[in-house]
Amino acid sequence: MRRLNIRWRLTLWFGAAMILLLLIRSFWIYFIMDWRTTLHTDSQLNLDISAISTQLRTADDRSQLVQALNQYVMRHAAAEVKVKGPDNSVIFSYAPGQDVRSPSSTKEPQGHEKWAHFTTETPNGRRRAVSGQVPSSIGNLSIELSLSTQDRRDEVLSFALTLFTTLPFVFAAALGVGYFVSSRALTPVDKMISDAQRITGLQLNQRIAVPESRDELARLARTLNEMINRLHQSFEDMRRFTADAAHDLRTPVTALRTAVEVSLMADHTTEEYQASLHTILDEAIHLSQLTSQLLDLSREDHGAKSGVSEPVRLDELIAIATADLQLAAQKKGIAVETVQMPPLLVSGDPIRLRRVFMNLLDNALQYTPCGGNVQIKGGPLGDGALITIIDNGPGIPEDELPHIFDRFRRVDKSRTRQGGGTGLGLAICKAIVEAHGGRIHMDSAIGYGTRVSVELPGYQADASKELPSDND
Repeated sequence: MRRLNIRWRLTLWFGAAMILLLLIRSFWIYFIMDWRTTLHTDSQLNLDISAISTQLRTADDRSQLVQALNQYVMRHAAAEVKVKGPDNSVIFSYAPGQDVRSPSSTKEPQGHEKWAHFTTETPNGRRRAVSGQVPSSIGNLSIELSLSTQDRRDEVLSFALTLFTTLPFVFAAALGVGYFVSSRALTPVDKMISDAQRITGLQLNQRIAVPESRDELARLARTLNEMINRLHQSFEDMRRFTADAAHDLRTPVTALRTAVEVSLMADHTTEEYQASLHTILDEAIHLSQLTSQLLDLSREDHGAKSGVSEPVRLDELIAIATADLQLAAQKKGIAVETVQMPPLLVSGDPIRLRRVFMNLLDNALQYTPCGGNVQIKGGPLGDGALITIIDNGPGIPEDELPHIFDRFRRVDKSRTRQGGGTGLGLAICKAIVEAHGGRIHMDSAIGYGTRVSVELPGYQADASKELPSDND
């Protein structure tokens, strides 16, 4: 079954809400009018019975009592009066119709504690009555006085019936108003849908028009535009990455093809064949490194992590990475010094974190001149740890720093694959650090060297336990 669109659903909800509110209002008006009719009748009965009781108290004998009652019924022909003597005999009785009493409620009226009010049903309709005891010259008299409320009740019922009979017309009007209002309210949504349908993968530079109103629809349009901006940036990064990857892959493949073609063009000496094979091997190694790093980046981008999350002694991990690169540092005469390195415990994958610092230290050694020095500092930062690697290399231009962690980014000719790099090492470091919930940052200045800072969140563990050691 096809579901109604949101415009008709809003219309029907609006109509149903209007009908419900009108029904509640109609019942409320009916009961309020009926209650006010009862209050008005009781007020009239209180005045009448007070006047009658005054005359009955001042009457000297029975004849004067009957005369006073006759005068009252002559002025109030619609009233029903019944008076009984001390012996329960009927002294006076007057009724427009036969009395069929069926009390439906009893209460004490305000200001007349001796009078009891109740409702009676007669063949001529509903009547409101009041009764009580009145002292007189012949003893205590029981008096009962009632007035008809049927006319007023008929008016209330007629009014209520009018309200109910107009409900279908009100519902139809509510549907019309609801459809109009929902259509006006959803017009910006239709415009946003049209704008969104025009945006494709080849037209991500277009945006959804933001309504001038500062409401939820304007926020929705801005949110969608922000999402399109992120998609546009992702598409651009993907295009640039694909182009750079194709370029970097084409270079070793071309070198391999050239070396093979040269070797096949004519006979060569053994030394020449060995030189060609060395060239082919170097290019194959570079191609293997490049494809391996591309695969690692793809895994990081798609969250394909190792799933390992354990306490890691960062100071010991950096010590191992430094020892592994000690031979390369000695060949260039570079002093690698570790200072201010207290025990630091973080949470993560020790293999991937070791790779981060291996890459950063290798970069520092590669671009630090012979006889230079590299410093490694570490310490706590809030609940986590901060590691800083400082070299005194040539430095990086300021305009290149914002893009230094981009993929296939090389600052100048000195930072090319002649040094064995692929332009992906820093991008991999950034992806791993951010996957661990950390942050990596680089500061540099021409002629002063480079500083790389890595912030990692700490491991939440029982403080009473000793820090674990990687050698345990």
